[in-house]
Amino acid sequence: MVNRQLTSGALAPARVGLTALCIAAAAYVAATALSQALTGHAVQIAKSLIVAPVIEELFFRGVVQSRLRAQSGFWGRPWIAIAVTAGCFGFAHLATASVTHAAAVIAPALVIGWVYERTQSIGLCVALHSAANAFWIAYWSF
Repeated sequence: MVNRQLTSGALAPARVGLTALCIAAAAYVAATALSQALTGHAVQIAKSLIVAPVIEELFFRGVVQSRLRAQSGFWGRPWIAIAVTAGCFGFAHLATASVTHAAAVIAPALVIGWVYERTQSIGLCVALHSAANAFWIAYWSF
């Protein structure tokens, strides 16, 4: 018999957060090892296509959007949760990018948020995030 206390109710958001934290820590360790093995642009590309999408999607979809959706009332509405999460995602990019770049990532974040709402698949969101980053890498490289 499944212990429902661990998979539902008040503990569910905590499990998502703990899982996201463990995966993010593992991704950080892997990125550090990869940084030592690769040089130059290869490191940046690996971080942009693998590490950043995993960490960001685990946090923004797996924690922020999921916790907003778990709320009752206004904040729990799907498009409110998606929009707030996308706005937070754009704001987080201000730490390392221009205002223009931060604003530009909001549109794909809305699409990825909608996909997460429909599928509840972090893996699919990571793949879409990686594809968006690959597009921008290719766009700015040529």
